Amino acid sequence: MMDSAAAKPVHRSWIVIAAKSIVVLQALAIVYLLTSAWVAAAVAAGFVVVVGAVKALSRANKQMDQIFEEELGRS
Repeated sequence: MMDSAAAKPVHRSWIVIAAKSIVVLQALAIVYLLTSAWVAAAVAAGFVVVVGAVKALSRANKQMDQIFEEELGRS
């Protein structure tokens, strides 16, 4: 079985978080400039919902992997 531990970073560098924040803020600024503040707020809310859903699904995936490893590893 392939070990994927090396591909998963233990923590994120502050520069990666800063870069992603800048990209998101610039995208929201473009939406604001092309439309209105209400549309930009709706896009920002949608982005928050999508990020929250992805994090929740990622956590659930890790928990399922752990449960499967515990249950199937006993055989």
